Amino acid sequence: MRPYAAAPAGIPRSGIREIMELAWATPGVIHLEVGQPDFDTPPHVVEAAARAAREGHTRYVPNGGIDPLRAAAARCVESRTGVPTTPDNILVTQGAVLSVATAFLSLLDPEDEVLLPDPGWPNYAMAVPLFHGRNVFYELRPERQFLPDPEQVESLITPRTKLLLLCSPSNPTGQVHGREVTQALMEVARRHDLWVLSDEIYSEIVFDGADHVSCASHDPDERVVLVTGMSKSYAMTGFRVGFTRARPDYIEMASKLQEPLVSCGVAFAQMAAVEALEGPQDCVREMRGAYQRRRDLALRVLRDHGLYRYTPGGAFYLLVDISASGMASRDFCLELIERHKVAVAPGDTFGRVCADHVRISIASPEENIREGLTRICRMIHEKAGRAAPAAAGG
Repeated sequence: MRPYAAAPAGIPRSGIREIMELAWATPGVIHLEVGQPDFDTPPHVVEAAARAAREGHTRYVPNGGIDPLRAAAARCVESRTGVPTTPDNILVTQGAVLSVATAFLSLLDPEDEVLLPDPGWPNYAMAVPLFHGRNVFYELRPERQFLPDPEQVESLITPRTKLLLLCSPSNPTGQVHGREVTQALMEVARRHDLWVLSDEIYSEIVFDGADHVSCASHDPDERVVLVTGMSKSYAMTGFRVGFTRARPDYIEMASKLQEPLVSCGVAFAQMAAVEALEGPQDCVREMRGAYQRRRDLALRVLRDHGLYRYTPGGAFYLLVDISASGMASRDFCLELIERHKVAVAPGDTFGRVCADHVRISIASPEENIREGLTRICRMIHEKAGRAAPAAAGG
């Protein structure tokens, strides 16, 4: 039997999925590993999906998405970024992850290099080799509050560098690139004529009254391929609706690529997405407020245990420093499930820089965050050989 293809055989499995499957099989586990809103999809969106299905929106749709959603997404992106956007700038995909994959397929030739964040969502590094590109990692260091250093990014550029990938707010750090950092990174891309793939799926989940700064707002020559979608802000992960904002010639090519990949999206899910974007936005504000309260609770627990390191500015993630335990992050996560019934994602699945961290998701009820994080902190202190502070739990 001839061997499997080298690229898919060579990519590692996601450490997040490994922990998720173990946690699902373990009764009584507190789930802090899953990057999925714990809120129900807003009722008016569910009703829109059901109504669309009843009305016959159950057939094939255009490769690039239905016209009403492309128009609604264009209005949404223009409102959020201030950049003029028409339906010709929008591609609808089966989840934002397919927008990312389509970008790699559209832009990369064999051995082209892609600058990826370390730590970063593992799917990026898994996908690039599938399209015969090469991963090159820039560091998001703890001493820089997990923010990118434009000078370090620029130092990694070679004649083979084709694409710079940015993610703000970040998975897994929760950090948000401010205007100064965003502008500096876009200037680096412009000097070296790089495409920029900007993952802005968490753009509506920004805390402390801050505004999200889109790369598209600093892109006069349209080198940005902006990726976003419905999953996180609207609690619609299972609907699988994402979209790309880019120059029209890119959209035309990337739309064509949907045919051999998935053909098209799901009609009634796309109709529901129109309702989400065009309907009441109270649900988005309420979820964002809940995530900020949960973040603040998590930080109080960490402070009570002497383990506070930084304050995430958005998304619903937080990296916890477990270096005092002396354990590798995967081993820590496995023992945490077995002994303390808490599931978190191992830091090393996101990259080398945070191999001595774990990622928790605050997309979980407050009691789970308080109790789960308290157990994590106690295990760190136990492994470090010292007692947890008396005020543990906050």
